[in-house]
Amino acid sequence: MGSSSDERIRIGFVGAGFMGQLVHLPNFTEMDGCEVVALAERRPRLARLVADRFGVSRVCDSHEELCADPSIDAIVQITFDDAHAPVSIDALNAGKHVYLEKPMATNLTDARRMVEAAERSGRQLMIGYMKRFDTGVEMARSIIDELRSSSELGAITHARGHCFAGDWVCNAGTPITTDETYPEVVPRPPEWLEQERIGEIYSINNLYCHNINLMRYLLGEVHELRFATLDGPTKLMVFTMAGYDAVLELGRLSANFWDEGVKVYFEDGWVEVLTPPPLLKNVPARVSVYRAGAIQQHAQPQAPRDWAFRRANAHFVSCIQSGATVRSSGADSIRDQELLEEAFRRF
Repeated sequence: MGSSSDERIRIGFVGAGFMGQLVHLPNFTEMDGCEVVALAERRPRLARLVADRFGVSRVCDSHEELCADPSIDAIVQITFDDAHAPVSIDALNAGKHVYLEKPMATNLTDARRMVEAAERSGRQLMIGYMKRFDTGVEMARSIIDELRSSSELGAITHARGHCFAGDWVCNAGTPITTDETYPEVVPRPPEWLEQERIGEIYSINNLYCHNINLMRYLLGEVHELRFATLDGPTKLMVFTMAGYDAVLELGRLSANFWDEGVKVYFEDGWVEVLTPPPLLKNVPARVSVYRAGAIQQHAQPQAPRDWAFRRANAHFVSCIQSGATVRSSGADSIRDQELLEEAFRRF
């Protein structure tokens, strides 16, 4: 699509569940530059109720109906993980740009097929890694890049990422629900994976793909997966980066706060970024910079207040209008799926 910057992007929305109602529908329906023209949802009463709440005039039974509509420019799909690949591939093959929630897919073969479909169609495929659009995360990445370039704090010696979760909803609101049964979705786990590990890979992929992706965004590409242990209450992954190792510590915590972040150690200091609960609006990640050596300074620069989800959604629309490549493309995000499946294959 050759849209100019003043043309409104016509969006077909797939899914009327929790994240669709509390995050993506409010953002896309309130955003300048786009219009949600239709909602596809396989629970008809829920579809009508949600469409009425958000002012969407047209309701469809399936995503295929949206794909067949030549007036729709883009598909936003907020669906079950197993539906990500089939819906995305259908939409891309129909010439639609696609935005979907993470994880990209539930198996690497599907992820590769999604990227191939995007390349064939020449359309955008964006994965909703909203942490990349957090103003604090953006600030931290800029600081890390500047310190690497200037060598002010020496070389990076280590990085540590962690996510122990906690309260991610933060009383964000109450979605509309009905007693309708959702039609069965066919599971799409990796074909080679043992049956008893399928639940485990789905759980890790759904939450912790964010942390693999965030580490890569802040530090650059992972050269190698050196080690992983996935069978205990805390999961560990060790990546070989450019001259140093990066460790991910992944677990669960019952807490009324959110426990997640990345700390990057230099020879003479560190940069730390602590991300907020995902549904806490307009609160950016907290950034701190420690300069050691002769300086001995601990600074906490403040990022502008904004909501990462809203900025990610707006970025998708802007890139369709301008033709720029989205920041969290399928072509980039496929690496997260590769690393996760490698961990399950090797360890």
